[in-house]
Amino acid sequence: MEVESGLLFINDTDMATYGCFLWEDNQGGHANYDALMAPPEMKEYTTVEFREMDGEELPAELIPKYKARDIILKLAIVAETKAQWFEYYNSVLALLRSGWLEIRVPEIGKAYKVYLKKFPKYSQFTLLRDTGQQVAGFSVTFREPKPVF
Repeated sequence: MEVESGLLFINDTDMATYGCFLWEDNQGGHANYDALMAPPEMKEYTTVEFREMDGEELPAELIPKYKARDIILKLAIVAETKAQWFEYYNSVLALLRSGWLEIRVPEIGKAYKVYLKKFPKYSQFTLLRDTGQQVAGFSVTFREPKPVF
C-alpha cells in the first residue's frame, strides 16, 4: 500500500511523508469528510423579552456567527516495518502537539486553523498480508476556536 501524496497537509507538511492518511472504518465511509464539511453550529442571537410585549425582540440586522467546534478525524499510518511505523507515529504526534495547526485538504479547497484537543481512540497494529506492511489508526480531536465557513 502506498500513501498518495498531496491529499492531506498539516502545517504545510504533506502527511504522506509519514505514511499518514485519512482512513475510514468501512469501505465507502466518509466520516472524515463529513466532519470537515459540516457547517459549524450557529451562535444564538441575543434577544430581549419584555413582559408587556408578545414574543421577543431581536436586532434589526441579524449577523450570523459560528460557535467554536471540535473536528474528529481518523488518521492511519502505514510503514514497511514496525520500527519505521513507530518513527512515523512519533513524528506525527510531535507535529500534532506543536501548537497551532493548519489542516489543509486540497481536494475540498479548505483550510482549518485548529489545535490538538485529544486522542480519543487508537486501533491496534495490523500486518497487511499482501505487502507485509504495518498499519494502525487513531482518532484525533481538533478544536477549531474560530470556525471559518
